[in-house]
Amino acid sequence: MSSRTFGKLMRISVIAAALCGLFLCAYVIPSWGQSIVNAYPETSGWYRPWLVFEWLVALPCFAVLFYVWKVSDAVMKDTVFTMLTAKWVKMGSVLLLLDAALLFIGNVILLLAGMSHPGVLLLSIMGDIFIVALALLAAVLSRYLTKAAILQEESEGTI
Repeated sequence: MSSRTFGKLMRISVIAAALCGLFLCAYVIPSWGQSIVNAYPETSGWYRPWLVFEWLVALPCFAVLFYVWKVSDAVMKDTVFTMLTAKWVKMGSVLLLLDAALLFIGNVILLLAGMSHPGVLLLSIMGDIFIVALALLAAVLSRYLTKAAILQEESEGTI
């Protein structure tokens, strides 16, 4: 496959992920929350804090998609091995780590406020592990993109 095809596939993936994320944040999560409140009216005071928390957790994910879109442009132009691309990937890694921290801290706060269950915190820790693993992969990719960019600059200088 050509770089252009890979870049286009990356963009299709970003669009699909963004649409799924928007559907999840705008419809699925509010609907689930409302159905929980309908089934357990005593939790009605928890709906808004949880909804705001879920939206806050989603924000870094959408920001990561923005950087993936930028990287897809570099893939399409076949200019991946640059310091700028490495910076974008590193920023994605940082945003993922921020998201993992936000998810963990928010779940602990909601648990301590009596608006959650310890099982939810345990599930969120599993999500945190997944997010941190993705952040680690992005950080490694960023490091090797940086090294490749330096090697490319050196080789262009000797030609």
